[in-house]
Amino acid sequence: MSDPLDQSIDHIKGIGVARATRLREMGLTKVRDLIEYFPRRYQFEAEEMPIADLQADQIHTVRGEISACDYLRGARGGRFEATLTDDTDSLSLVWFNASWLRGKITPGMKIRVRGKVKFFRNLPQMANPNWQAIDDETPMVEESKLRPIYPATADMPSATIEKVFEKIIDDAAGQMSEWFEPSLREKNRLISRPEAYKKIHHPATYADAYSAHRRLVYDELMLLQLGLGMARRKRGDRLSAPVVRVDKLLDERIRKRFGFELTNAQRRCAFDIVRDMQSGNAMNRLLQGDVGSGKTAVALYAMLVAIANKLQAAILAPTEVLAEQHFLNISRFLASSGVNVALFTQRTKKGNVALREMLAEGQVHIAVGTQALIQGDIDFANLGIVVVDEQHRFGVRQRATLKEKGLSPHYLVMTATPIPRTLALSFFADFDVSTINELPPGRQVIETTWLRRDQAAKAYDLVKREVKLGRQAYIVVPKIDDTGLQEADVASLDKLFETLSSGPLRSLRLLKLHGRMSSEEKKEIMRAFRDREADVLVATTVIEVGVDVPNATIMLIESAESFGLAQLHQLRGRVGRGSDQSYCVLLSDAPTQDAADRMRTMVETSDGFELAEADLKMRGPGDFFGTRQSGLPQLKVADLTQELEMLKVCRDDAQAILKEDPDLAMEKHRALRDEIVRRFGEQLGLAQIG
Repeated sequence: MSDPLDQSIDHIKGIGVARATRLREMGLTKVRDLIEYFPRRYQFEAEEMPIADLQADQIHTVRGEISACDYLRGARGGRFEATLTDDTDSLSLVWFNASWLRGKITPGMKIRVRGKVKFFRNLPQMANPNWQAIDDETPMVEESKLRPIYPATADMPSATIEKVFEKIIDDAAGQMSEWFEPSLREKNRLISRPEAYKKIHHPATYADAYSAHRRLVYDELMLLQLGLGMARRKRGDRLSAPVVRVDKLLDERIRKRFGFELTNAQRRCAFDIVRDMQSGNAMNRLLQGDVGSGKTAVALYAMLVAIANKLQAAILAPTEVLAEQHFLNISRFLASSGVNVALFTQRTKKGNVALREMLAEGQVHIAVGTQALIQGDIDFANLGIVVVDEQHRFGVRQRATLKEKGLSPHYLVMTATPIPRTLALSFFADFDVSTINELPPGRQVIETTWLRRDQAAKAYDLVKREVKLGRQAYIVVPKIDDTGLQEADVASLDKLFETLSSGPLRSLRLLKLHGRMSSEEKKEIMRAFRDREADVLVATTVIEVGVDVPNATIMLIESAESFGLAQLHQLRGRVGRGSDQSYCVLLSDAPTQDAADRMRTMVETSDGFELAEADLKMRGPGDFFGTRQSGLPQLKVADLTQELEMLKVCRDDAQAILKEDPDLAMEKHRALRDEIVRRFGEQLGLAQIG
């Protein structure tokens, strides 16, 4: 049977063709879309009262007759004024930019208005009140109530959307099945689903609205936790992966190659990974750590374990620049070994049939590349582990591609963007998480300063001072050129490079780097900078991740307000890689409060995890990983910056349900399972369980 909530809005009695068309333009095509179109806030509407009883700074509702009105022209659309009179007194009304009210409101007509009351010379006034024409038959608003305020458009104001809900909410809520047993609802003090939907759209009190919101947050987080739990179990039960063997001799051989001692945190994470790879089930581990904490060394340890077990390893990077950086670093590190490392990008794989054949025959041990590495024309002989740099760019579809090739490797996902605990508990619940929470010896805290534009000379003096001491600097700008720039004071690379070369840094050797350059150009520029053939590298965020030049001690970020906290922290992490004190200078006039908050947070906080929490609070979970490209489920009601306690409750409740019914196959869980597949099936790889 089809779900009544999937019925088209065209079939809802009383909505009408014109209104249905406008709702569809808002993306609301089904009954389900409508009832999940939640109010963004509520407005208290007081009962009607005489004008003489109105109180200042309160929202009141009154009715009366228009005794006079006038339209006053002005440069900004003018204003429309009217006087409303009842048996007790008169009320002054004014609407700004409202020439359209001429002919709508006229002397002698009866209207009802609602708005905040102010007093001017002891006379009550309302500015821009809501109004409606009435007659003697129009009933009084006899009791105070909450009115839901919906996200609206010019054609569909909130009041019209509210009327739509008056027609559908009782029937729609009545179609809803209850997902959870009474004992679970009682334990968590939750109202029923039908009641929650009725009260979220038509609460009698703020307490009603709160209880409805709380139930809907619980539902949303429970669905996500159950879906992630099922995805995790499905991966563990059904995906076998190569079993590796590691003994003390192999461990010592690999560590000796590093030439430095792993930190305790690195050793702990390497142990987690080896344990997973010995289990026979496919590893799905998230390796997170702050900038410079040594994640790549741990990942390389895992790849060398695989190679020692006659398996191949692949490392995927989000950009060609980063892929090439990984290739160079790994090749240098393994130069004297028998490990064959090869680079696969869109450019390198074109026409390089021999390299692809070597990979397919197992002669390439470590393949480094972009997404091009897992596309249809690339074959592996025996892929044992895939290391992914930056989780949010690699998901279900890419894994499915590898599975179609008959491959079920271990997955190790690295992120230099520390995951806030709230997100780790929600979006990454299907990962095992390892955290490198200490920096290698010798890494120093980077001294961070925020300077205004008129203090730029100080920043350039610092650059010259460090260069004089034999060190190097990065200067990062938001844009390559002025094309598409909306604000004249946002720095562009071309303009700044020219200004610095002929101005404050003319005595220094400058190089320029950006993403539009060819791979050969980028590689040559980075080599020259690394070999100290230049003092300053002026670049876009192409250097955000993966660039490692220990002699660079200054990161100067122009127009720093153009970057988010996570990106600023990533850029800052490009320095401080040697033994010398390093500096990060944020050059920004911070035109908004939000920008100023980011600058201050960067100066005050060097801990990536603290910054990640601050970034989550400023931007919200939907934007934390670059929003749309992330593929992460979008939440409609729950705000993860505020819901940590509820998230913990839902995680525990979901685990208890899945322990009893791992596939949600019981009849009592059928509706719950169907909803999980509908909402999150594609993102979590659960579509087939339906």
